[in-house]
Amino acid sequence: MLTLKDTSSFISLAPIPIFIIDPDSLRLAYANARFLDLINGSLEKILTLNLHDIFGQNLPATISTFFLQLKNTSNHAAMPVQIPDLESSVAPFSNYHYFASRFEEGNNKLKIAVWLVAKKIVSAEQDDSIFRPISAMELEVKRPNIEYIQVNEDSLAIETEFLPIAEDDLQKSEAQELQQIPAETWTQLEASREWFKNMVRSSPVPMLITKGEDMVFDVINDAMLNLIGRDSSVLGKPWFEAIPELVGQPVIDELFYAYRTGLTHYVPGVGISLIKNGEPTLGYYDLTYTPLKVNGKVIGLMQTATDITEHVTSKEKLLKAYEQIRLSKEAAELGTFDMNMVTGHLQWDDRCRLLFGISHSNEIEFERDFLHNLHPDDLERINAVLAYVFDKKASNGIYDVEYRTIGSEDKRLRWIRAKGQVYFDANEKPLRFIGSVLDITEQKEDEQRKNDFIGMASHELKTPLTSINSYLQLLQYLANLQSEDRMLSTIDKSLNQVKRMTRMIDGFLNVSRLESGKIAIDKQQFEITSLLKEVCEEALVLTTGYDVKLHLADEVTIYADRNKLNQVLQNLIGNAIKYSDLGSEVNIKYSTDQSHIIISVIDNGIGIKPEHQQKLFDRYYRVENGSTIAGFGIGLYLCAEIVTRHQGKIWVESEFGKGSTFSFSIPLSSAS
Repeated sequence: MLTLKDTSSFISLAPIPIFIIDPDSLRLAYANARFLDLINGSLEKILTLNLHDIFGQNLPATISTFFLQLKNTSNHAAMPVQIPDLESSVAPFSNYHYFASRFEEGNNKLKIAVWLVAKKIVSAEQDDSIFRPISAMELEVKRPNIEYIQVNEDSLAIETEFLPIAEDDLQKSEAQELQQIPAETWTQLEASREWFKNMVRSSPVPMLITKGEDMVFDVINDAMLNLIGRDSSVLGKPWFEAIPELVGQPVIDELFYAYRTGLTHYVPGVGISLIKNGEPTLGYYDLTYTPLKVNGKVIGLMQTATDITEHVTSKEKLLKAYEQIRLSKEAAELGTFDMNMVTGHLQWDDRCRLLFGISHSNEIEFERDFLHNLHPDDLERINAVLAYVFDKKASNGIYDVEYRTIGSEDKRLRWIRAKGQVYFDANEKPLRFIGSVLDITEQKEDEQRKNDFIGMASHELKTPLTSINSYLQLLQYLANLQSEDRMLSTIDKSLNQVKRMTRMIDGFLNVSRLESGKIAIDKQQFEITSLLKEVCEEALVLTTGYDVKLHLADEVTIYADRNKLNQVLQNLIGNAIKYSDLGSEVNIKYSTDQSHIIISVIDNGIGIKPEHQQKLFDRYYRVENGSTIAGFGIGLYLCAEIVTRHQGKIWVESEFGKGSTFSFSIPLSSAS
């Protein structure tokens, strides 16, 4: 029979946590240093505990049943089997799988060894408690009465700590002494060796036992064979025959260091090239070498390995990706920000600090460093944008905005483009706000120069256009006097073209004023139905061959800029006519909810492809569809800006080839 002392001698050197329990009471009888480290306790302490004390009071009933079934098995050298349903929410036990193996003491008293195997690979930095070096104190175990035993060529020998040794390591005098050992003791030791070998072979942790200075492979499990890409034919071979590609690799120096010093040696993250399937394969492994001794002399090594190749390569890929991002960020001159929405802690990189005119390296404060450095004309707008972004239902956390900063220290004005994302918790509360900033000052200055030119040119064009309009009106008067119907028709068409050109020039002027901040929204109370009728009537006068229908509902009074909404409606109706076939119908509808009015212009025209729909409201954006319809892409941009300045929204719904619906909504009343 194995004694508790025999078995504890073996597991004291095991590289994984193991403890022994009584299957009836589930009380602990022994634990190795690995397990004691795991629970941060002592051997004396654990002898007062049972399984419930360690894993919690709510262990399933199946656990007790499992141990009783294992106790009653007839196999005295049972292979370790996985324990079902043994889970615990108590850290760190939830990170392991559990295996059990039975053995018998004297008087047929049965015990069960339980050993823990980590569920996932962890690096040395993450958890060095699994494969840390064992101290000399941990290696010390109480010597049994039997010093040595005799072995045959395919069995393991046990030294004072019951470790496997080779027959060649026994001295003749010792062999003579062994002849005096009682037969019953021989049986116990043979069972002990077999139990130990079974534990090594069935361990999911790759394990190997070598003997002698030549490192002859003595016991190896399937996990280690899979790791090194070999089969059981390596047993009985020295390391340089079993794995010849290790010659010259640094791992061999570590191997002999452990053998010659007799010190347990842990080597994290070592790179090893192995031949697998005929090809050299580089892998990374956490290795532990535990010397096996006889009477203080090292006669072999127990080696364990954990494959961390995926972890190392993933880390290398991540570092490479970080480096690529860093180089890209520097090339693009991007700054980054990261705000913890729970603590309010805000981080800026050096580039972000520069764009706000900050040279200090102190902690950034949202109010002091961000809000106070915004241009006064942008402060209210950016506060409104942030409130919108922090509302998940409204924005989904998407942040994309332009604003001006006044440098805190250099007082320099800069234009900034900021893009980011807000992340929310399960209750849709903002958790984190990250993003990047880009200096677009030069771009804005170029745009301003262009807008100044457009404004100046448009203004100059209005003078001759006004004169042309006056001359045409005079010709119209004279033609009426002389009843020149043919001439009147030509003059009317010319006047319509002058009106179109005037609107286009006004559009350019409005864009110029808008970009310069000189366009104002002059709100007043008025009834929207009268404006809709006016716009529809004007559209019918300026165009022929189209049916423009206004679907009237209840009268609605709103608080808005009447002239600016007139421009929006004229543009939307004009586009609906422009992009529809002659004879088509254009419908104008409106409805209200509790706080907004929604106006829609519906056509049966050529429609818009999905990839163009989100860009339609960008400045100077035009859809390239092969048509000859003139335009500069400023109408919808101007509409969007006017609606936005009314705190409203504008959007399009369209199916290519089947028409479009342009809609906008604005508040019914607002004093802002």
